[in-house]
Amino acid sequence: MDVEGERDRPHERLQEVATVRLRRLGWAGLELEAGGESVVVDHVLDPRIFSAFFEEPRDEFIAPEPGRAQAALLTHLHRDHADVAAIEQAVTSGGSVLRPARKRVESALDEFATGEAETALAASGLQVRSCVPADAFEIGPFTITTLPASDGLGSPQVSWLIRADSQSVLHAGDTLWHGGWWNVPAAHGPIDVAVLPANGVEVDYPQWQPAVTVPAVMTPEQAVEAARALQARSLVPIHFNRTFEHHNYYRPLADAGQRIEELAAAREISVRFLEPGDWVDVELPSRSDPSPTGANGGMH
Repeated sequence: MDVEGERDRPHERLQEVATVRLRRLGWAGLELEAGGESVVVDHVLDPRIFSAFFEEPRDEFIAPEPGRAQAALLTHLHRDHADVAAIEQAVTSGGSVLRPARKRVESALDEFATGEAETALAASGLQVRSCVPADAFEIGPFTITTLPASDGLGSPQVSWLIRADSQSVLHAGDTLWHGGWWNVPAAHGPIDVAVLPANGVEVDYPQWQPAVTVPAVMTPEQAVEAARALQARSLVPIHFNRTFEHHNYYRPLADAGQRIEELAAAREISVRFLEPGDWVDVELPSRSDPSPTGANGGMH
């Protein structure tokens, strides 16, 4: 990957380079830009909100330009994906927050998993829209479609398909493997960039007992296979690099990055590892490259 020199450069200077581009904001956070407008996904800025459970985070968290994003998208309301204070800073006046619909009946576990973020959203004054799969929105240059996902703790979770100028990015939060991947290209065409979680974490929270050894997030193998099922031209891993880790509660795979790289090579899928703050351009496939895993991988 060669993005040297693009880190944190002002968006005006790169407007002519590519129609759509994206920036990793840390952990699962993402910023997408098209036509001078932007949206953020799973934007978190203050890692101290996890201090009760996690050791010192290993990632940097990037703040986008305040008040610029037309919308903030939440795949789910776990606090490592939903930082309401950060969203309030990021979105423009009148901007929307798109989030998965709540359950009709919630348990004590649901309250523990999402209650804090739910309370903060309700008190924020943000314009919040609850979404279910197949909901679609036109926000500035972006067409945003809600897709299915499966949460490792049973919370409501969705994925987001974001299109602009015929270019597509799919953000899958921290979903488990599920059977809906093939439906996406069938309905929407091959995906240019699949942003997928891959830390294969085992969790052992006191509230979720007895603990099991089934991963609560996709493994590297599953992320690569999901990218393949999506006919993705590029895979951008998120939620994989041991940003958060605790020997008692939260145990991610230690070698996820290496496994992703090896498996993607075996499947001939272009993979791009982005550091927080890295911008990358999303390109349209060339007419001479019908494969979803062409040499350029849809990004540069």
